[in-house]
Amino acid sequence: MSKPAKPGFWSPENLRSLFVLLLLIFCFRWSVASPYHVPTASMEPTIKVGDRLLAFKLSYDFKLPFTEIDLASWAKPDRGDIVVFRYPKDPDIDYVKRVIGVPGDKIYVEENVVYINGVAQKQVSFDSDRSILTDINDNPDQKNLFKEDLSGVEHWVIQNKSDFRLSIFGNRFPSEGEFVVPEDSYFVMGDNRDNSTDSRAWGVVPKSYVKGKALFVIWSVFAKGDELIPDLRFNRFGYWLH
Repeated sequence: MSKPAKPGFWSPENLRSLFVLLLLIFCFRWSVASPYHVPTASMEPTIKVGDRLLAFKLSYDFKLPFTEIDLASWAKPDRGDIVVFRYPKDPDIDYVKRVIGVPGDKIYVEENVVYINGVAQKQVSFDSDRSILTDINDNPDQKNLFKEDLSGVEHWVIQNKSDFRLSIFGNRFPSEGEFVVPEDSYFVMGDNRDNSTDSRAWGVVPKSYVKGKALFVIWSVFAKGDELIPDLRFNRFGYWLH
């Protein structure tokens, strides 16, 4: 008695299994977690060009796969969170920035010092140890390095030295008075304060545009200057973002 022939690779059974697997992967990426490539320097030195980070999409809510419909919501972004969101001017593009202001906050920025509800967020110089800037290409010699205390969340900030200050926002934001963050919206900024187009330029991020919270760097590469072949940043593998 002959054994039944095994189904071929392109058999209906295998194709159905492959379809279900791909569907589960896409659902997971849409609603649970997804990797993102960082092509710009706006969040350096916290997130560096060449980082591949993981955004956890269940940090705040659960969306119906392949839609923007919230099935459940259990949290909201806090000050200091690094969020991945749809760019308000072009929702087909994803951005990553740090939440500076939450709904109801009064925001004022002067000479790169952030004021929240009238309180200046403390910055401490770290120019005595600039090792975190050794593998960035955005003119590190022209930058001052700080640790900023954003309502209890400490994080890196770099700003152009005064000789290289070419602010695209002017000396103050907003130009008159404080900016009140609207309901269900967030004011975001990059940690590379003089090389970040953010809420100072194009306004707030609606809550519905927030995709998730950036948790850690999966892996990272770095090409210095005109080098064609990048090096792996092994010290960035698994680097927790804060």
